[in-house]
Amino acid sequence: MAQASNFLEHKFLTGLLGGSNVTFSGKPYIALMKSSPSDTGGGTEVTGTNYARVRVGDAGQGSFSVGATGTATNTAAFTFDDAGSAWGTVTHIALFDSSSGGNMLLFANLNASANVQGGDIFKIPASGFIITMD
Repeated sequence: MAQASNFLEHKFLTGLLGGSNVTFSGKPYIALMKSSPSDTGGGTEVTGTNYARVRVGDAGQGSFSVGATGTATNTAAFTFDDAGSAWGTVTHIALFDSSSGGNMLLFANLNASANVQGGDIFKIPASGFIITMD
């Protein structure tokens, strides 16, 4: 299950209770992580040849369908470029508000870690990324 960062929690409460308009810079980016982030950020993002965050809804990438019960599910796969070098073991994913740096919005552990080697393609299949808010 995805967990909200302190940044996103603050944005939500500011909008809900503070009377401020809450805006985001557009659709979020999915990052691959080699260690666990926390509510305050952190974790270790993948680096290596051809690695770049994937933007939700860009051409050739999936988007999310948001249900009435507080759940969002990706409708198509999110596919990263071929790893041009070993990226290491991916254990978590995170959503950020920019293509590099930026603010982490959500993070989650993978059901199973993946050791990404040169030439591999990391893919999150359709219905493979489910965000639930309880």
